Amino acid sequence: MPIAIIVITFLLSLILSNVVNRIIPQIPLPAIQLFFGIVFGIFSKNQAFILNPELFLAFVIAPLNFREGQESDVKSFLKSRNLVLFLILPTVFLTTIFMGLSIKALIPVELPLALCFAMGASLAPTDAVAFLSLAKRFKFPNQVKNTLTSEGLLNDASGLVAFQFALIALTTGYFSLTKAGVQLLISIVGGLAVGIIFALLNRIFLSILEKYDAADVTGALLLELTLPFVVYFVAHMLNVSGIIAVVIAGVMQANRLKKVTLFDAQVDRVTTIIWETINFMLNGLVFMIFGMELAQFTGPAIANPNYSNLSLFLLVFALTAILFLIRYLLIFAYFWIRSLQTRKSIRKYWKHINLLTISGVKGSVSIAIILLLPKLSGLQNSIALFIVGSVTLLSFLSGLLILPKLAPLMTSSQNLVTKIALLTDVLQSLARESRTAPANQAALYYVMDSYNNRIENLILEQEPTNVKEELAELQLLILAIESEGLEHAYKEKQINIVEYRVYQNYIKLLERQVNRSFISSFSYTVTVLLRVLRHLLRELLSFRKPHHLTATASKNRPHLSQQNRDHLTELYLDNTELIMETLEDLEGFYTPSLVDFLQNQRLQKAELIKSGLFVERVIANFIPDVSGERLHGYYLERQFIYNYEQGGQLTAKEAQALRDEVNELESYSLRESSPNFAYDLIKYRHTAK
Repeated sequence: MPIAIIVITFLLSLILSNVVNRIIPQIPLPAIQLFFGIVFGIFSKNQAFILNPELFLAFVIAPLNFREGQESDVKSFLKSRNLVLFLILPTVFLTTIFMGLSIKALIPVELPLALCFAMGASLAPTDAVAFLSLAKRFKFPNQVKNTLTSEGLLNDASGLVAFQFALIALTTGYFSLTKAGVQLLISIVGGLAVGIIFALLNRIFLSILEKYDAADVTGALLLELTLPFVVYFVAHMLNVSGIIAVVIAGVMQANRLKKVTLFDAQVDRVTTIIWETINFMLNGLVFMIFGMELAQFTGPAIANPNYSNLSLFLLVFALTAILFLIRYLLIFAYFWIRSLQTRKSIRKYWKHINLLTISGVKGSVSIAIILLLPKLSGLQNSIALFIVGSVTLLSFLSGLLILPKLAPLMTSSQNLVTKIALLTDVLQSLARESRTAPANQAALYYVMDSYNNRIENLILEQEPTNVKEELAELQLLILAIESEGLEHAYKEKQINIVEYRVYQNYIKLLERQVNRSFISSFSYTVTVLLRVLRHLLRELLSFRKPHHLTATASKNRPHLSQQNRDHLTELYLDNTELIMETLEDLEGFYTPSLVDFLQNQRLQKAELIKSGLFVERVIANFIPDVSGERLHGYYLERQFIYNYEQGGQLTAKEAQALRDEVNELESYSLRESSPNFAYDLIKYRHTAK
């Protein structure tokens, strides 16, 4: 299969998986991507797709672990270092031994004991990528989450060392426990050294570039993106742990002494966005490759006549249960010893024990490790790959199914309530200012409209799906009524083309507020397309007709007479009457509280329209000349965030997330952009006169 088709297929699958997850958030994103990978593997089973495990570890797992190292909490690791060291050393090696013996005892075909140990070694380490994909959905205690993350990032080294010595025993028949221990120590210490050295070299090189004014954002970004690959390959050449090396490099990179300069701020902003995109793509690639490899492993193993498929699947379930049991017993033993030392009841640790056990899921690292096996006989190779792949998949699915019983799903209801209260305070402050500054009321009302929309969206996030669907349907109905009313008024010559354009921009604002995730794409497209076609037809027919619309020199804003304003206000009120009658007729078909909400919202806006600010507020939405008022709104929002944090209503982390959101909104609103077509056309015709 051409590489271009493979790349395009993977990219489209990533996009589609994200869309499906947005539409059906109950299905985890990794599970969707895994399914796509399995489907892709089934349809391409006759195509030769060879995965190089070394390159997979270097170009996919290494950058993911590097980024996780950057985001890891070093303080939490130091607090739970004893447990992490227990999980990455004795737990991995004991799991390798016991899983190897279990595979040897239960498997229906004759396999060398060393090969069974190699399979056990590939299943021993947990996968940080797989765990973190689960952790995003569930609320873990911070200590448990940090412990599992550190374990997943560091235990690949011990798993690879155990696998390598199982291979030596398989190929030479010789095994030395002392040599294995020394090799593991060298691998860990060497990986630490390589990671630290290259992180320091990266820092020194960047400092030199800054000293000679040769550093730029693009160069700094490329330097950081290439760091995990360089570190991994150097560590691999020195025969030490490349995974530990990239993790340590990431930790060092993130925990350096930061200089508060414009250059560092620009680099941090760009690298954060780039890494988020890369993380999403590589995570998706991991699960799709995992699914594809699993689909290709399954065929030869199932088709083998030496055993029944039922016994094979029962074996997979049994080995997965044994894998979790081994982990549970080892973690229980650790906490039992701790309870004796601290003289506390073991019951205090039950929740931690259960979460640490079930969250120890396997992932694509296990597949990559088992693929390092040399070519064996057809039966041995297919059974080894199938067992490891199937147990890995079942362990991941077990985490998806069991974790909801142990850890609550991530919810942001409390945060939403606090955020709504904060935005409401900003809105009330702007309303007070608008009453004392009548000359600036239109611009302030525009900013208030944006805060009203944000508050409404937050409130709707807490509503069930059926209410969101009904709201989208009713918003689309209101759109249709507004559009029909506008066309009727223009046809009856109640408004002219200038007034028609202003009202069209108001309808565009309403279109943006419709959540298309909860409505038929066909209905939405037909409604919008009909409005756009009518608009274009009106413009074509009126293109040569002279209309007197001037622009003020001070603000470059279209000027409309009082008569124009009266016509627009009358049209809005006429449409309001039609909308209110329609909503009353629909009270028995839709949620009563939702209908009441829309009616009250429309009546409140109608009262504001009567004040004569309708035209100014609509124009403000498509002419970027209210940046000062927007900045003032963001200033107030930051002030209230600070007050809420000082008052204990927001944690430092929540406050920082809200500040980041304000920064993004501010940056976007101040970005230079040209006005829309309607305003350009108005300005062009005025200039041409």
